[in-house]
Amino acid sequence: MDIENYIVRALLERLRVGDIVNGNRIAQELGVSRALIHKAIDFLRSFGLPIKSVPGRGYILPMSDNLSDAIQLLEMVGVGANIVIFPRCDRSSQDIAKEMAYSGASEWSIVVCEEMFRGRGRLGRMWYAPRGGLWFSILLRPRYIDRLHFLSIVGSLAVAEAINILLGVGAGVKWPNDVIIGGKKVCGILVEGEVEADRIRHIVIGIGINVNNDIPSDIRDIAIALKDVVGRYIPRATLLTVIVARLYRYYGYMLTGRYRDIVSRYREMLLTRGREVKVVLVSGEEIIGRAIDVDEIGRLQIDTGRDIVSIDAGDVYHLR
Repeated sequence: MDIENYIVRALLERLRVGDIVNGNRIAQELGVSRALIHKAIDFLRSFGLPIKSVPGRGYILPMSDNLSDAIQLLEMVGVGANIVIFPRCDRSSQDIAKEMAYSGASEWSIVVCEEMFRGRGRLGRMWYAPRGGLWFSILLRPRYIDRLHFLSIVGSLAVAEAINILLGVGAGVKWPNDVIIGGKKVCGILVEGEVEADRIRHIVIGIGINVNNDIPSDIRDIAIALKDVVGRYIPRATLLTVIVARLYRYYGYMLTGRYRDIVSRYREMLLTRGREVKVVLVSGEEIIGRAIDVDEIGRLQIDTGRDIVSIDAGDVYHLR
């Protein structure tokens, strides 16, 4: 194993449980220099982990479930965000964020609902959003983006990567943007916006994650909460921080046209590749075949046995 990856993994094992990690001590334990430890900490911070230096003691990763702490944690990773937290939302966080957009709210305004009624998913589906989950919407105001649909791709990447680095589990993406663990859905993403002929007025990315909430018995075969994956409660403020930091990074990729980098990472995280699938199009038509890849604009490529079909929208079901 590459020594730098080894150091990063060792640090993560200790930081994930909330321990203070003494740089000199762990350098001795691993048989590496103090400089390599510092380099690994810098890498983890650049990834979006809000690691604090504790003078005379070492490093600690704050593990907070108090969502208001995310404001300070995001500042630690270089993301300035205006976070508004509601104890209860009687409508979708998407609608609240849109209302804020019309009132002149700035980019990276984030609406968080501790509990949300009338949550809305793709195709107008209702979303179950009880206390303990992480339900939020992010307002963006790009002047111009060539491929707006990539926002749902980078949203799924941000969530899956944040879950994996914080919890050490194998989250991946089911095309186009569902985050799944062990074949069960843990997160859904909805991107909406208002686009005029000559400019984008605003974009709102809605993200709903099953974190510490209980999953209703009637959907436990298809959905799972993170607490049930790892067997403990998850610090939602820390998770929110890393997700937003990762999204901030990928959003920067989009603004600078780095779509190849996004697609490359998407391919790595896409669990749909190589699977036998059924795709139900918006029209109701069904396509069955093997998902072989995604193209340069994120369309799913299906080998039906007769030809290769490119899918740009639809519901995907993994068959085996």
